[in-house]
Amino acid sequence: MSLASRLPPSRPAATRRPANPPPPAAPPASGPPPGVPERRRRARGRLSRLLTGPLPTAALEARLAAVARPALRVLGVAAPVLCVAALAWALADAWSRRVPTLTPRHRAEALCFALVAPPRFAPPMTVEPGAALVRGRFNAATPPTLALREVMHFDDRMVIAERTQHIGDYDVATEWLRLPGPARHWLVVGWMEGGDLAVCSFRFAGEADDLTPEESLWGSQLLARILVPENFHAGTLPPVRLRAGRDGALPLLGPTPSG
Repeated sequence: MSLASRLPPSRPAATRRPANPPPPAAPPASGPPPGVPERRRRARGRLSRLLTGPLPTAALEARLAAVARPALRVLGVAAPVLCVAALAWALADAWSRRVPTLTPRHRAEALCFALVAPPRFAPPMTVEPGAALVRGRFNAATPPTLALREVMHFDDRMVIAERTQHIGDYDVATEWLRLPGPARHWLVVGWMEGGDLAVCSFRFAGEADDLTPEESLWGSQLLARILVPENFHAGTLPPVRLRAGRDGALPLLGPTPSG
């Protein structure tokens, strides 16, 4: 018997099983590392969403455009008006600085200022105004007609017309006088302020002996302009100012004399 016959029969080679695939990787832990306590997030509030959310630029631009359109229309109309007003104010301020103004010292001077204020009293003949305040020569009960005669030294022969009327807080006397000289006719207005005599005088240029109808007409208009109650309130003067002249004298009324 041979040696090969004595050996046990060979077994077929066993089929090797493939190695097991590695287990899938575990997903990363969503929680905190071991040993760190977990913090839960709170839901975001309205302020947080407002600060972190995107800005609604389109809506804001639309609202701004809706507000700006009427404002631009108003500005387009108001801007020229404001420019003209600012220019007028600047010119008036510059003119007021260039030409000083005078404040009346007493009521008689204020009435003469009022005749020069717009609308200016402009008779066809030349009228020379004057104002004076005679202080302390009389008592408060002295009639203004008597005080005028004593101060101006005229008598009955010089009086063309005479009248006294109560205006405001005073008794006011008006006198048409005939005096020698080139300006023969004077319109005089006088009243007492305590012991002081206030006088306005207006010399009408002319050579006629008698008062002409034209002088009488314009004299009445002059009196109507100044003899109003608001000009005769005790303690207050009429709110008038006068541009200062070169010589400080009251300006003439009417046409400027030639020469």
